[in-house]
Amino acid sequence: MELKDQLASLQSDLKGFVEKGNAEIKQLGTTTAETKSNVEKIQQQLDAIDKKFADKHANEPVKSFADELKENESVSRLLKDRRGSATIHIKAAHQMQQKTIIQSSAVPAVSPGILGVDQRPGIVGEVRPQLTLADIISSRPTSQPLISFVKVATPFTVAGMAPETTLKSENGVTFAVTSEKVRTIATFVPASRQILDDFDDLESYIRVNLPYYVKLKKEQQMLAGDGTGENLHGYIPQAVAYDTTANVVGDNKIDTIGHALEQQAESLELPPDFIEMHVRDWWKIRLQKDGYGRYILGDPQTMVKPSLFGVDVLPTTNIAVNTFLVGNSTPMASELRQRLDMEVLISTEDVDNFRKNMVTIRAEERAALIVYRPNAFRTGAFPA
Repeated sequence: MELKDQLASLQSDLKGFVEKGNAEIKQLGTTTAETKSNVEKIQQQLDAIDKKFADKHANEPVKSFADELKENESVSRLLKDRRGSATIHIKAAHQMQQKTIIQSSAVPAVSPGILGVDQRPGIVGEVRPQLTLADIISSRPTSQPLISFVKVATPFTVAGMAPETTLKSENGVTFAVTSEKVRTIATFVPASRQILDDFDDLESYIRVNLPYYVKLKKEQQMLAGDGTGENLHGYIPQAVAYDTTANVVGDNKIDTIGHALEQQAESLELPPDFIEMHVRDWWKIRLQKDGYGRYILGDPQTMVKPSLFGVDVLPTTNIAVNTFLVGNSTPMASELRQRLDMEVLISTEDVDNFRKNMVTIRAEERAALIVYRPNAFRTGAFPA
């Protein structure tokens, strides 16, 4: 109230000076220096009081509507007597306002122009089994759809002892002609021209990943293809069967591999340089312990190369569980002949693709697996 009175007094004085100044202007035509100075002083004082008045109201504590009800005597009496009436004066509009908290749920996860998105470039690829045989088997091109080769059917026998002036023992050998057809492994995927144009990463993803599934099928065929129809003639159907009579009571998986390597050595064939088995079987071997709880194949904190008896182990999911294959990877034992290396084509000339604005993406490979020496491979099952 004191500030209000001062403000009113100053406003009255200012009004008087203004009126006086206007009168002098009319009389003299110009404002006197004294009048101008007085007006400026009063204006400064008025500005200072206005600021104090505003600061006072700004620093006053704001009471909530609930606090106003607690301090209201008529409300307290009404609550106590359970009758009568109460008068409530709402001093500020903010006491009746409802506040709404803005949370992240109020804004969509992707709001163009509001919330940005940290986009990782490219496409996250799927999990893919590792290809093992393709990396170790020798491969070379061919220009023919059929590959033939001559192999020994019946080898020479050991020479005999010949006394002087007697006939020497005759020996003999027979040959057989064997051939393998080139097989086609292919797959395709249709797509619209629009999605390939709009999604730059999609075409490169297809071009890179579609051939992988052709190679995956080829590896599965190299292992287990039965040679009928359009199937490759794989290693397991041609390999020598493991002689289970070598098993003894208490044998584990390591013992079985040892027996297989022993049988290969006794057959006078090419020595094995790889062992193919399922990932699960390898880890059962890797986790084997001795009677003192120590890991047989080395400390888990050290990097252990998968190998048994000096022969590399190729863990894979492309071979059946509890099945193993030992063999020789040199060109003397087998070869992969490529009639057509991996080819990826994109074409609109497929059925009604042109009219539908579609394209067909095809991955294709033509190859033949030639096993020159089936006896250089041995396969079998681990004991239960």
